[in-house]
Amino acid sequence: MSIKKWAIPLLAVAGLLIVVAWMAGMFTSQVAPGLLERPEDKVLSSFTVNLSTKPKVETIPAGIKAREATLVSSQILARIEQIHMRAGDVVAKGQLLVTLESAGLKAQLAQAMALEEASQASLTEAQETLERTQTLKQKGLVSQSVLDNAIATFRRFGSEVMAAKQRNQAAQTALEYSTITSPFSGVVVERAAEPGNMASPGQLLLSLYDPLTLQIEADVRESLATHLEIGRKITVQIDSIGKNIDATIVEIVPAADPNARSFLVKAGIEFNPHLKPGMFARMLIEDGTKELLSVPEDYVKSYGQLDMVWLLKDGHLSRRFVRLGKAQLNQVEIVSGLNAGDTLALSNN
Repeated sequence: MSIKKWAIPLLAVAGLLIVVAWMAGMFTSQVAPGLLERPEDKVLSSFTVNLSTKPKVETIPAGIKAREATLVSSQILARIEQIHMRAGDVVAKGQLLVTLESAGLKAQLAQAMALEEASQASLTEAQETLERTQTLKQKGLVSQSVLDNAIATFRRFGSEVMAAKQRNQAAQTALEYSTITSPFSGVVVERAAEPGNMASPGQLLLSLYDPLTLQIEADVRESLATHLEIGRKITVQIDSIGKNIDATIVEIVPAADPNARSFLVKAGIEFNPHLKPGMFARMLIEDGTKELLSVPEDYVKSYGQLDMVWLLKDGHLSRRFVRLGKAQLNQVEIVSGLNAGDTLALSNN
């Protein structure tokens, strides 16, 4: 019993030692210590980094606006009878846009015309009476007071005729206000009322713009705006259509915004059916030159958010992490990580 009591622990300890020895590799052949040979790097192509001088272009947020745009409203208080246009419709200059109720205006015009005719008839009668009274006065058949009364009556009816003509003209003008026409050829942007609504003076009914007068407007910092001139050619970037278009500065507002320290600059562009008012744009204005390092995009390798290149020096390649700038025409700007004269390589590894 005593032998069995000690045999079991000894066997357990011996088994544990065997397992440890096996894990340590005592029962397998071992590889002698040494260094693995690195595969030889074969440089496929190389590129020497040099400084290059390029125009310094400043990007300025801008917007597209129409030089000719208007808000159509009524000049009289009347109910809307019909609106002939909707948003997106193309209109010509002088085309009928809105018709207002005009029955009352027509009645006022007829009344004014009748009053003018009556006043004209009274004036004609007063003129004939004045002429007869003057003839009788020359013959000594009437007194001076009778002639004075005839003259006063003639003048009074003359004033009434002038007032009637003015009322007639006002009624005609009011009737013309019942039909609203387009002030220029353009496109309807918004329809803000419907038939049956009451139109009051100044209330928005329609808004129009002329697509041939679209231009680019941007707030340019004063240190740059003071060097701009009317007629200068610039480039405008339109992100929504993915194009750069040419523009010409047509106006620089001669007053700076005291809060933003900037000037409003407007640039004219050619007609483009894809451009609409309110679209976002960018003015690209050259402001001197700058020296920068740029390398072909093929020499830059990206790993997640890290960018690196292979630097060739004394026949050996070493990894160099870099920070990139803007890319253009298969060239990418190197912000930091390289110096002029460094040689980059493309390797087979």
